[in-house]
Amino acid sequence: MTRIRTDNIATGYQGKPHDGPVEDESKHFVYCPVCGQTFDARDLGQVFHHAEPQHTPLPAEQ
Repeated sequence: MTRIRTDNIATGYQGKPHDGPVEDESKHFVYCPVCGQTFDARDLGQVFHHAEPQHTPLPAEQ
């Protein structure tokens, strides 16, 4: 599984998960219709990034 970075270099937002593990992780992932990337809605940095009207997908950690 590729992990999406939780920081947004472009805007300076620093996000991190705030809760423990859940039974079904897939319920926390949202598809972005602007850039086509699926992101973790629990991560505020990712949420703010994908809320921008003109954005590109966040870089994925390798």
